[in-house]
Amino acid sequence: MKPESNKKVTLADAKRALHKMMQNDGIVFPETPEAIDRLEATTDDSHAPTPDVNAFLRYVRSEAPAVEPQTHKVLPFEDAAYADNLAIAARNGSKIGSEIRQRMDAHRAAAVEKAKKKTK
Repeated sequence: MKPESNKKVTLADAKRALHKMMQNDGIVFPETPEAIDRLEATTDDSHAPTPDVNAFLRYVRSEAPAVEPQTHKVLPFEDAAYADNLAIAARNGSKIGSEIRQRMDAHRAAAVEKAKKKTK
């Protein structure tokens, strides 16, 4: 039987699931506006990861988690000139100096080598 992937999620369902997840993680819920203000003032969320909304919706719908595709992090360009053009464009059109070019090449070679070792 195929799982129903178009199940409508209501706001109440989302709130219940979020509340349950936060309770499972041991997060305390402030109940007054003053407690909320105090919590916001003392919480540094600058290092918090961005939530995966799609994974949360799958959880609310009681769907199985998605399997991450197995891909390499370093993808070689077919044409070296194309890669050079992209690098220059990324630097707002500035030319890349020889010292920076050497560091970039060394970094890329190390990343490719690391990816090769990981796939073995």
